[in-house]
Amino acid sequence: MRINRPVVTSDALPSFFKKGGRVEYRPINTPKGWQWELWAISPDGHEEIVTSSKTGGPRVFKTADALLAFHIRNNPGANGLFIPIPVDSGQESSNGS
Repeated sequence: MRINRPVVTSDALPSFFKKGGRVEYRPINTPKGWQWELWAISPDGHEEIVTSSKTGGPRVFKTADALLAFHIRNNPGANGLFIPIPVDSGQESSNGS
């Protein structure tokens, strides 16, 4: 039986966190380069993309700076943030990192 769940919007994230939810930032390859989608993970493990309260479309970050600023606003007590690097990015670093 499918559970009818409300859509998680970016404005509703504070109450989503209070209910035990968490978010993940997932890399996607676009014609403009790598970006990150915002996914909501409910305490029961259900996953869905977060909908932007402004546009009604998926919440996507075009830069790591934008992603970090959003995370700090929504998690003021956070000590850090894991930003996944695309596995198939094809980019190699010359400095070993």
